Amino acid sequence: MSFLFAPREARTTLKCPVCGELLDIRRTCHEAYMQCSSCRRRFELAPFISRMDQAMEEFLERLYVDRV
Repeated sequence: MSFLFAPREARTTLKCPVCGELLDIRRTCHEAYMQCSSCRRRFELAPFISRMDQAMEEFLERLYVDRV
């Protein structure tokens, strides 16, 4: 696994609990979170872990543990 390239965001197949559009998983230097590109609401990761899709799993594999 390489940490040389860790994308800043990825589109998931998970739906926004507010508007129903697809969520993006995003990161900053210090945290990772879910965000809806449509309504712009931001969500903690924890409620989505049990429904994690492949895009979310691959994104999290590339993060340092202290961001989650």
